[in-house]
Amino acid sequence: MRRRPLLATLPALAASPARAQEAWPRRGITVLVGVAPGGTADLAARLLATHLSQGIAAGRPVVVENKPGAATQLATAELARSAPDGHTLLVAGAPFAINPGLFPRLPYDSRAEFASVAMLVRNGLVLMVPANSPARDVPGLLALARARGAINFASAGNGSMSHLAIEILAQRSGAPLTHVPYRGTGPALPDLIAGNVEAMFDNPSSALPLVREGKLRALAYTGEARSPAAPEIPTLSEAAGMPGLAAENWFGLFARAGTPTPILDRLNSAVRAMLEQPSIAERLRRDGTEPAPMPRAAFAAFVAREMDDWAGVIRERGIQPG
Repeated sequence: MRRRPLLATLPALAASPARAQEAWPRRGITVLVGVAPGGTADLAARLLATHLSQGIAAGRPVVVENKPGAATQLATAELARSAPDGHTLLVAGAPFAINPGLFPRLPYDSRAEFASVAMLVRNGLVLMVPANSPARDVPGLLALARARGAINFASAGNGSMSHLAIEILAQRSGAPLTHVPYRGTGPALPDLIAGNVEAMFDNPSSALPLVREGKLRALAYTGEARSPAAPEIPTLSEAAGMPGLAAENWFGLFARAGTPTPILDRLNSAVRAMLEQPSIAERLRRDGTEPAPMPRAAFAAFVAREMDDWAGVIRERGIQPG
């Protein structure tokens, strides 16, 4: 007699995930970004917010919240504190994978507390020198470093992609490259233009305008292939004659671990549909990035590999947080 009520509840229990899926989103969606407005992460997040509001959000607001600080940890920690219901999301990039190897203690577990939803974009970095630098190419830059005993390489900060690219080049070439960390790209670029530092890696969105204005000279691009935004710039592997020498920045979408799988799948499908729109793809390419749609499982595997790879570089080079 007692089994009948229990059996009667089974269809309702089985249907509850579907009902939850049908009800999502029940309110507005917040997309967190761990950097200040402007730049690639912010652009990708705002394009995504517009696309979601016009699509699966069904007119509900989709708001981008910029929470810069602590190498993107502030925004990531906020996602970790959120409910796993798909109403709070995060656009994060390479620092998401770098930070676990760089910081001995994070206010969250990068591998356990987040769900990798979708890759958005990826791009290499542009290796630049001042316009009046005697270095005309990468071999010339490395020769200059050896002749002087070292040259100063600016970066956006300890553990940034622009820093790790320096470490990879120094490791592969054996050239003496001195890392000079700044508090972001903004203060570093004027010193590079003035010749106070001798080289820097930076994202195409901020690097290419200065190259085209003649204020800086581009020597190489760290992507696996040349950038469609500047195909005249050789890859670092080509320019240095070192096969496999590459370092790519990327940005993707993350949710709280435990978010229902149907919601994650819908978000992944929405991102892929957005990136396939010619107008969106063209806007991203103008910023020097490449749309990089991936199935959800492939993106999760990519993020895990990035964590392992960068942890190895950080350990081998003795890199410390700033």
